[in-house]
Amino acid sequence: MGRYITTTGTAGAVVRNITTTYTAVANDRILANSTSGAFTITLPATGIDGDTIQIIDVAGNAYNNNITVNNNGNKIQNITDVLTINVNYASITLVYVTAYSGWIIAGS
Repeated sequence: MGRYITTTGTAGAVVRNITTTYTAVANDRILANSTSGAFTITLPATGIDGDTIQIIDVAGNAYNNNITVNNNGNKIQNITDVLTINVNYASITLVYVTAYSGWIIAGS
């Protein structure tokens, strides 16, 4: 079974306040603040089924200062492109699925 973020509060997650380039680890809840400029979050190079990473644009600046999610050699949504967060106050949850060789965006 993978590592995952619980649905209540911050229990089970490691909360990271990020304002610059960062390499994520499984179970991160990333509070991304791009007020000072755009930056990149790099996903782990390997994962196990169910690993979860959540990225939240906490300051609402992603439209002007994009948050780029580097796939680190894996796929995101079964494609090899990077993911760009460019919607203010966006929140995404990525789940690692071996069968897809990478990360999928979890629905709510």
